[in-house]
Amino acid sequence: MSKFAIIENVTRTLHRTGFQLKKHSPEILLVTGIVGVVTSAVMACKATTKVSEIMDDTEEKINKVHEVLENENISEEEYSEEDSKKDLAIIYAQTGISLIKLYAPSVILGTMSIVSIIASNNILHKRNVAIMAAYAAIDGSFKEYRSRVIDRFGESLDKELKYGTKVKEVEEIVVDDKGEEQPVKKTVEVVDPN
Repeated sequence: MSKFAIIENVTRTLHRTGFQLKKHSPEILLVTGIVGVVTSAVMACKATTKVSEIMDDTEEKINKVHEVLENENISEEEYSEEDSKKDLAIIYAQTGISLIKLYAPSVILGTMSIVSIIASNNILHKRNVAIMAAYAAIDGSFKEYRSRVIDRFGESLDKELKYGTKVKEVEEIVVDDKGEEQPVKKTVEVVDPN
């Protein structure tokens, strides 16, 4: 097999795979989104188990700041109330950052999963709009065709063609008032069972 044939086969396979991925992209995105949402929830639950450690550490640091502030052996010049406010702000910021680091992966994954589900819905919506446009075009063409058939051949022939019926003349035997049987011809529409 020549080098050119190998490259051509690989290219053809890649194009086929790309087409299949594009064709099934709404399903792939939806399943990926659902799995991502579930995984995100599990990750958030696991992260919640570590929150108590962070909060205990924060509470310990806050208590130390308050102890130092209330300690009579330390003067106002060494550690003022303004210093304690700065330290508390630093502690709260560090706690916030720790909580963000703890929950960020699950929030990011959850957001990406929701975006995936929305993207799947958008693709399906665009496909449905295209299908409706094609249907409207076909329906309009068919109605124009039927109106031309009616104009040229009449409404009865259009009805026959539309419903697949045929007009047949049938002979029926009818009993009159005197009790005599008489053959009567009737025109009936017959539907083709096939």
